[in-house]
Amino acid sequence: MSQPLSVTLVGLVAAGSSGVGRYAAALTHGLDRVQREFPELRLTLLTNPRGADAVRVERIAVQVVGFGGRRAEQGPLRLALEHVLARRARADLLHFFDTTGPVLAPSKPFVTTAHDATIAYGFNPRRGGYKLRLYPWALKRARAIVAVSAFAGDEVARHFGADPAKIRVIHSGPGLTPPSDVEPPQDTDGTGTPFLLYVGNLAANKNLPFLVRAFAASGIPGRLVLAGRPGEGFEDLRDELDGSPRCADIELRTSASDAEIEALYRSATALVLPSRYEGFGFTPLEAMARGCPVVASDIPAVREVSGDGALLVPLEEDAWVDALRRVAVEDLSDLRARGAATVARYSWDETARRLCALFAEQA
Repeated sequence: MSQPLSVTLVGLVAAGSSGVGRYAAALTHGLDRVQREFPELRLTLLTNPRGADAVRVERIAVQVVGFGGRRAEQGPLRLALEHVLARRARADLLHFFDTTGPVLAPSKPFVTTAHDATIAYGFNPRRGGYKLRLYPWALKRARAIVAVSAFAGDEVARHFGADPAKIRVIHSGPGLTPPSDVEPPQDTDGTGTPFLLYVGNLAANKNLPFLVRAFAASGIPGRLVLAGRPGEGFEDLRDELDGSPRCADIELRTSASDAEIEALYRSATALVLPSRYEGFGFTPLEAMARGCPVVASDIPAVREVSGDGALLVPLEEDAWVDALRRVAVEDLSDLRARGAATVARYSWDETARRLCALFAEQA
């Protein structure tokens, strides 16, 4: 009997609060649940103490490296540490949760993950400029490329020369934060008035100044709550807020906890996502899972992932003004039901099964 294929999941990012970090944690939980279905594989998570504590797997072996601290969970420092650790790893196959690879050991077989090509459009150049060199390197040398959406796969082929034959589309699960079993209190914007909700990074590709203008022009009653961490382009949002005639009705929440986000999802009139660019789009699925109707940009990735579960709107201010007025007055029960049917099609366990099948193909 042949030995199982040993796969090391390179997961220093798993303790981070970024989208990729939460993706890594959610997917690792899924892998932990389904790994018994794949006796031909032996999975090991390589992470730091905070990552091990955040994920808390029961079946996957965990190799903990005790250095780096919080700064080592994201950005170039995390990548540098992963390169060093990947070089030392004893495994038949390495798996990376984002678009990177074993730079210091380029002959090692590995699978990489494509989330988007945001950097190719000039978004986040200060923090992500290194990706313009790293992405082509990793995509060229990977045994296989996991694309979180068909759009993401097309994007990395177009912008970074990824071989389409290597790309496997494996949709992610239903959001980065599972719904809470405890029903949170309602009206958590603090005023008891109706509100629209945005959740995500407060960065340029999210198109939030556009949303502020559309909200002001709509004249609808209530509030707009923007919850997320500041990113590159946040200064433009602050300028737009300062000059908005409805600035008093718009609230920024830059340090909301998961529990606060849970409550906001469950009590908002609708989630609004005006992004110019997404590689997948997790927050619509998170909102749908909590019975929150979704209004989102009609852009390729969101169209692919959300389908008719969301009200998709062209990126034109008049169209968004009209959409916001509609959700303020219309019965949204049908949109809510379509959202529930859409999110039911997604499963982290199925994502994990498809990834394990891809690993097995590399034997």
